[in-house]
Amino acid sequence: MKENIYAVIDLGSNSFHMAVMQEDHGRIMVVDRIKEMVQLGYGLLDGGGIDPVVRERALHCLRMFRERLVNIAPQNCRAVGTLTLRKMKDPHFIKEAEAALGLPIDIISGREEARLIYLGVSQYVHVENQDLFVMDIGGGSTEFILGHQNSIKSAYSRDVGCVNMTRRFFPDRAFTQQGYEQALIYIESELQSLRYLIPYKDAYFIGTSGTIKTIGTLITYLGFEDEVITREALKRLVRKFIALGSVKKIAKFFDISELRADVIGAGLVILQAAFKILSIKQMAVTNVALREGILFDLLGRVQQKDRRDETINSLITRLGADEGQARRVAISSLKLAKMLKNREGEKITLNEEALRYLKWASYLHEIGLSISHHRHFRHSAYLVEHADLDGFSKQDQRILATIIRNHQRKIDLDDFTGLPEYLLKVTLLLRVSVLFNRGRYLQESPTVEIIVSDKEIELHFEENWLKEHPLFQEDLSSERRFLRQAGIDLTW
Repeated sequence: MKENIYAVIDLGSNSFHMAVMQEDHGRIMVVDRIKEMVQLGYGLLDGGGIDPVVRERALHCLRMFRERLVNIAPQNCRAVGTLTLRKMKDPHFIKEAEAALGLPIDIISGREEARLIYLGVSQYVHVENQDLFVMDIGGGSTEFILGHQNSIKSAYSRDVGCVNMTRRFFPDRAFTQQGYEQALIYIESELQSLRYLIPYKDAYFIGTSGTIKTIGTLITYLGFEDEVITREALKRLVRKFIALGSVKKIAKFFDISELRADVIGAGLVILQAAFKILSIKQMAVTNVALREGILFDLLGRVQQKDRRDETINSLITRLGADEGQARRVAISSLKLAKMLKNREGEKITLNEEALRYLKWASYLHEIGLSISHHRHFRHSAYLVEHADLDGFSKQDQRILATIIRNHQRKIDLDDFTGLPEYLLKVTLLLRVSVLFNRGRYLQESPTVEIIVSDKEIELHFEENWLKEHPLFQEDLSSERRFLRQAGIDLTW
């Protein structure tokens, strides 16, 4: 397997994309692309389930992707799911999808999606003396990001996309005057707040991804410049769509697939509404989008420049947490992880993923003190689970919140259902580390051997150490009572 080959998979509400890229001294070259219009958003049922036909279409696509991933190192691959997967309430589908693809699927927030889109665009589009305003119309949501060079100033996501708006306003495979007017009123109302939230004046506007890219091509059929979209071009395109009416006629006139023609009308209305609300005069178009952002984020992780570490540090600072204590607990936790053994005396080695979660949870376990000392671990867990954390998927945040919520007092084993098996061990390590660092000052942790099995944890200390630390021994007794409630036996 070549170390410089990467694969990124974008599981959108309209299309599934896979890009295989080669990195050579900072230069990125796309060596393969696969795109399927799965239209997952169409298959989302009211209760959060998924239509069986769309389900099979999605799984078939993922099995094709897996075939292409055979010779690419798993650590060089990342799959990301967006709005439709965020809304889906069928955990079995996610498991089936991961099995079909052969990779975990990171379901990301709208804010994280926006960050990754901007990360991708800003690597290719360079504007010296202007802010860069990026707009991306997806199948289930539209992202709006304002930044300067490589830094984001503000980012917002709105749940208006070409698939969900088609379902709502153009359900009969026709672009009608009535549907257009109703869609425009609704979408303008959804975007109205952006006028006051984003300081976009004098920015360089650029549209990314399939929908805006397609619109940039369609306007050339009406005599407009290629890939520079103007208000007049959008007005003329809307009139042409209404005149053509049916999806079949739109597809034939513009020489596009009926699947694309079915949803492009709604995308056109979203773009026209954005032009009006944000006073956009013209917009350039680029093919760079979420996939490139995922790649650059992945490259950062591989090259030890993980955005998630920066996010952790920023959150600690913002909430005024005790950084020294967080660092002490993290160092102690990772040291304890090296001392794990099983009943046979064999060393237990946690994988890199488990150690990352242990480190991050150690750093964040006290951020809830900014709200209240009482049950602060619950406040910490809530903040971690619900905050916009750059670089983290929803699953990442759920895992961290589970560790933190259970690092003190009673353990709720139901919290761990469906999560990695190693998570309980990680949580127990954090619990012990917090006990060691109760004094909140730099001290040498004792040499301790930790023997763990399914329902037992045994601590072996240096001779006389416990006698010299009666407070710690009392803390251990309390800890034993809490663990016993979860059916875990603690001895020393």
